[in-house]
Amino acid sequence: MIYVIGNLVLFCALWVIIFYTNKISHVQDEDTSQLFQIFKRYSELYKAFKNTRLYPNTFFIPGLLKTQTLEKETKRVEDCYDMTPQGLAVTQDYLFISAYCHSHIHHSVIFMLDKKENQYIKTILLKDRTHAGGLAYDENQQCLWFSAFARGHGRVAAITMEDILNYELTAQSKPINYAYTVDFPSLYQASFITLMEESLLAGTFVKNGKGAVAKASLVENEDSVIYSVESTEVVIPKKIQGLVFYKDYCLLSQSFGPVNSKIYVYSKEQFNAGRLDKKAALKVIKAPPYLEQIAVYDDYLYTLFESGATSYREKTAKFLMEVLVFHLPTLIKTEKKL
Repeated sequence: MIYVIGNLVLFCALWVIIFYTNKISHVQDEDTSQLFQIFKRYSELYKAFKNTRLYPNTFFIPGLLKTQTLEKETKRVEDCYDMTPQGLAVTQDYLFISAYCHSHIHHSVIFMLDKKENQYIKTILLKDRTHAGGLAYDENQQCLWFSAFARGHGRVAAITMEDILNYELTAQSKPINYAYTVDFPSLYQASFITLMEESLLAGTFVKNGKGAVAKASLVENEDSVIYSVESTEVVIPKKIQGLVFYKDYCLLSQSFGPVNSKIYVYSKEQFNAGRLDKKAALKVIKAPPYLEQIAVYDDYLYTLFESGATSYREKTAKFLMEVLVFHLPTLIKTEKKL
């Protein structure tokens, strides 16, 4: 009798496991199907997404429904329902996503995700309500750079990986310590940032007119990290949200409003010449609306959209709540020669 009951319990447990495994698999297939339905309208992205051999190749953006952060007046930790993702950085082990409060009543944050397990790890509080439009991880200095707030000019700041790993958000939490800052006097703001070799680049988003990218080069110093800002700038198209480099290429993301975004592909040589005109692009790739920062790791392009945020979900039927990964060699294949 005990043997029969034991087998019955084991059978029931096995049935429950199989049922929920199939259910989860169905949900995942359905989510992937919805993504494919969106990207079938964008043939080049569709091919590059299908050719992605990474797993995972999608990462759900934390905090879109609710985020714990500081209220600007009371400095108390509370829930924010209006976080909007902006910046993206990718390392071997982690993804970092920055976000700001669209209602401007809460501090901005950076989310940390486990890249291999595709899991949320923690939320990091920033000192103010900066737009936090750009992120860039420096492997050599072991720090994460982000677009910071300054009155009248562009500024980027950095937090060390050691401080990131030790940071824990509690009811009594304070913003994380900023290890370094670099000011860009010629830019009215640092809308996005990236790294190129040992240089830190910051660029401006301009709605009507040309934008600019300024460069700060690392100065060798044993005691601290010092960057020297150069006087020359690179002219870029309007409405640029992100800039990355891949091999001999330079890619820019462009978007504003509920219309299709674009990814411009140039050569590094064109960038170094000091001017990127949209008509001179080697290739222009159409993308869904509200594309923000793009990031490169190995042969893959990671893309972040703000359309999944509360303030934007109703503005487009093609809203995305995930970071999506695309195979770069497939994406940038072009008939134009460098």
